[in-house]
Amino acid sequence: MTKSLFALPALLLALAAPAQAAPALWSISDEDSTIWLFGSFHLLPPDLEWRTDLFSETLAKADVVYFETDVGPAAQATLGAKSFELGLRDDGKFLAQALPPDVEALLREVSGEYAVPMPLLNTLKPWLASITLTAAVAQRAGLDPNSGVDIVLQREVPAERQAYFETGEEQLALLADGSEQEQTDMLAATLAEVGGMSKMLSKMISAWTRGTPENLAAYFMEDLGTDEAVVMDRLIYDRNERWAETLKGVLAENKNALVVVGAGHMIGDRGVQALLEDAGFEVQRLQ
Repeated sequence: MTKSLFALPALLLALAAPAQAAPALWSISDEDSTIWLFGSFHLLPPDLEWRTDLFSETLAKADVVYFETDVGPAAQATLGAKSFELGLRDDGKFLAQALPPDVEALLREVSGEYAVPMPLLNTLKPWLASITLTAAVAQRAGLDPNSGVDIVLQREVPAERQAYFETGEEQLALLADGSEQEQTDMLAATLAEVGGMSKMLSKMISAWTRGTPENLAAYFMEDLGTDEAVVMDRLIYDRNERWAETLKGVLAENKNALVVVGAGHMIGDRGVQALLEDAGFEVQRLQ
């Protein structure tokens, strides 16, 4: 299910992209202060050059850099342990026993194709099985887990200049707290999309690197399919509203802040920058 990966930093994927890139960058300002908003992809091909001179200049000017969450090594270790705590089955059933027959059959097929053992998948709740299988697609594509925008920047920005909108546990809850039916639907959608996932992600990352969020939005909404309302509310819109409120406070404190969050949070009329514009702040596209 690429829509859940598109929203969460530890999970988002991207494939083949142009050699030169200029992803969208906005400024948000009031009478006496400005913040900058940059949409990221959280896992990228290792040879993708996404950083422009303008972005580097903006990063240097920022007193603080806001990320969705901490993706440093220690945080990832903690998050990995927590994901298994929340994602291991505790109902005495194997995953295969809890799925409709058609979904179970497809699960076994994809398990074999991507060399993810069924004994492992059978111990997982549907949401974690979905994420595990999508990660296998990324590995098959040869993606470098250390090439994502967030990981790259958090390695170089001093810890005292970093701030986060959410904890890792809060992000996990976005998936783990879904009902059994929602999780099963998520897994079924992931299994159905595996064959076309590379092509769709390639379209998304190309739109991102070319600085065409309108095209990115179109691909994203196409990928959502029938899950649109539930997915967009929980994974995108609700979080956008919380983050916009936080950023209003940042502007009121006159901080020079760069905001680096998933590109999916900046599409459409309920994107972060759109919400701030509606609140009366001046929004300018810089790149």
